[in-house]
Amino acid sequence: MSESADRPDVSVVITSFNERETIGRCLASLEGQDTPRRFEVIVVDSSSDDTGEIAGRFPFVQVKRFAERKYCGDARNAGIALARADLIAFLDADCVVRPDWIEQIVRAHQSAHLAVGGAIENGTPERLLAWAYYFCEFNLWLPRPHVREMPQMAGCGLSIKRCAFERYGPFLSDTYCSDTVFHWRMRKDGHRVLFVPAIRVFHTTRHGLSAFLSHVVEHRRCYATLVARTRGLSRPARMAAAAAALVQPVLVFPVIAWRVLQSRVYIRPFVWSSPAVFLGVMARAWGECLGYLTGR
Repeated sequence: MSESADRPDVSVVITSFNERETIGRCLASLEGQDTPRRFEVIVVDSSSDDTGEIAGRFPFVQVKRFAERKYCGDARNAGIALARADLIAFLDADCVVRPDWIEQIVRAHQSAHLAVGGAIENGTPERLLAWAYYFCEFNLWLPRPHVREMPQMAGCGLSIKRCAFERYGPFLSDTYCSDTVFHWRMRKDGHRVLFVPAIRVFHTTRHGLSAFLSHVVEHRRCYATLVARTRGLSRPARMAAAAAALVQPVLVFPVIAWRVLQSRVYIRPFVWSSPAVFLGVMARAWGECLGYLTGR
């Protein structure tokens, strides 16, 4: 059999860091895919717990282990280096997918778009803080009825053609928001993400309040740092951006609320969790302020 005939249709690259509670469900959802497509699963694990060992119990999974912590960008680069397919789908170890996930990705990539994404849903609907995290982090990708183009996609719901990575990769190392920079590079050449709502990823979270807020602060600090460096902002411009970030709560919270209303789903959970969402928006503003002020 030729090498091309043996090549899978899709390579699934999963990043994991201390996700022993969720990695089994993630991989079980891939094991249950209802598709004739051939796909491989590569777990890039840098955990200090036994996440990698649990992943290795699934015979269809290839595990690449690192002793030191790897950010998602570094882990995805390592997974792509091992991937054999021309379609690469990214997933995080704290996510599960529907049985038609692979099939929907392959169908969507019959378009000319280099990148495809789908709806991200809350996989932990019984927890208030999970809803708050969900609305703060994933409000751009709420379930919607129509296929459309979008400027970017969260890494846990992104799939790309290999040529996109060859042209616009690798992902940035040692930071959050590496997928954001990848999308910036594509958009400079006029490429946008095709959003296909039939592709669905369910993101789970176990954050307590402190961990939730700390994560949002760190994530947005990294984002602001990348903006400042990429755009070459002067010190006065960074100071102005930091000051502007502090007024975000009164601007961003209504935007999130409007997106929830537009999607016509999850309105009640949003109302229920809105005080925690507002705290998350405040943490977001503080993180961006720190990023612009310090540049690191």
